[in-house]
Amino acid sequence: MGECDECTQDNTPEAGWRSSPWSRHFLPACIGACLALGAAWATVVPIGQAPDEPGHFRYALFLAQHGRLPDYYADSAGYESYQAPLYYTLAAAVGKLAGIGAETPADGGQALPAALQASNDEIIARLPDYPTVRRRQHALALDALRQAADFTPAQRRAWLVMRLFTVLLGALGLFLGYRIVLLVFPDRPWLAATAAAVLAALPMYTHISAAVGNDPPTVVVIGLTMLLALLILRDGPTPKRATLLGLALGAGMLTKDSANAALPAALLALVWAAGRRREPARADTILTDLARRVAAVDWAKFARAAGLALGVALAAGGWWYVRNTLLYGSPQHFPANVEKQVGWEVYLAQPVALWQVLRVAVPMAFRNFWAGFAWTNIAVAPALYWLLLILCLAALPGLLLLIRDAFTGRLGWSVLQVRAFWLVLLTIALLKFAVLGYILTIDLGGGSQGRYLFPVLFGMVMMWALGVGRVLPKRARNALPFVVGAALLAFNLYCLLGLVVPFYRAIGL
Repeated sequence: MGECDECTQDNTPEAGWRSSPWSRHFLPACIGACLALGAAWATVVPIGQAPDEPGHFRYALFLAQHGRLPDYYADSAGYESYQAPLYYTLAAAVGKLAGIGAETPADGGQALPAALQASNDEIIARLPDYPTVRRRQHALALDALRQAADFTPAQRRAWLVMRLFTVLLGALGLFLGYRIVLLVFPDRPWLAATAAAVLAALPMYTHISAAVGNDPPTVVVIGLTMLLALLILRDGPTPKRATLLGLALGAGMLTKDSANAALPAALLALVWAAGRRREPARADTILTDLARRVAAVDWAKFARAAGLALGVALAAGGWWYVRNTLLYGSPQHFPANVEKQVGWEVYLAQPVALWQVLRVAVPMAFRNFWAGFAWTNIAVAPALYWLLLILCLAALPGLLLLIRDAFTGRLGWSVLQVRAFWLVLLTIALLKFAVLGYILTIDLGGGSQGRYLFPVLFGMVMMWALGVGRVLPKRARNALPFVVGAALLAFNLYCLLGLVVPFYRAIGL
């Protein structure tokens, strides 16, 4: 039960992580499962049947056909064409290899399937009933199916190949998450293995990774940034590491605005890694003690490393914000759903509106985190969501015990582990605040999606596994990844074969 029996060694030497049985056997199994499940979802789920997938594909298609970035207002590149371009550029290159541009003038979209020629009301009447989904939500999915029929065979083939490319990014995100957690807790590999198991088989992570969209690459760039930041924290801020960190931050700027949530953690890692010029004397008050610790930091060393990292990041990704400012008048341009956008002053004038929004958004985001497929219109039974909530809350007693251990000096973590944990926790908090801001000011329905938290899923699982592991007998902790992985694999297959496939059969596809 106690954590002291598992006190950590100093994790400065990462003694051959590749030679660990978890890394040699469990990690490859998780990556293989991730790829296999992703390929299955990518080929079984009709194209266009993921949140905003037609818009994401149209953006990549425009880049493949025209070889330049679109003007959101002047070009017909889809309503996602305001997004940062890195993922779409890579997807466009993959699409070119798959045959985009090879169409002949005679090529056109396929005939609309007979099942889709009926009205939405007629089709919706024969679809399954999901208690947590409004039936008119199905209209979004049906409209997307009709849009997909307008693309040529070569474009549809390229769409599938782009999906498979995105599956690879999802698997890369899994690998980075495993490495991050293992770096923080090298003597507790079951924590990293649990994170890998969740990323391999969580149904919504599989679904999003098997669709064209910029969420999986955001998982990759935030994971890469966090891994480099933690390596710098452990090994020091050499010019090479600072340069690589800057490249990761720049890639984040070119992937999605939410990737910038990792920037504060990267800077804090550089502060801690810079070390101290001297050991500060202890003070009587907390504020004085904090001031002395801050003054003792080697700020010159920090400035050199941070200047290099930020300079590289701006050189790699800053041009995107300059372009947006020149073209649209704002560095972060969000022209979609303008009619739904509200200012913060609304909540200041009517505080009750905040509660009204959160009352809807939080349950919606929770359901979408676990199982809200297609255009969030395919869902599991409410009882399953309640079961998942109970399983999530099962970590709470252990987390409270860990807090008690920290205050009583029984935690047993090294200074490096404590700092690394705070860096992960900071990034989780910042991304959640960013998603909350999106929900409150941009789009309640579009923002209330748990998939936006997948870039920090490794950290969320790490915290959950720490809590559960704290109350488990020590000998039972190694079984946790297997139990979690097997349960989620079964859940994943049930969602695909027991929910998604029957839904499209009910349509007549």
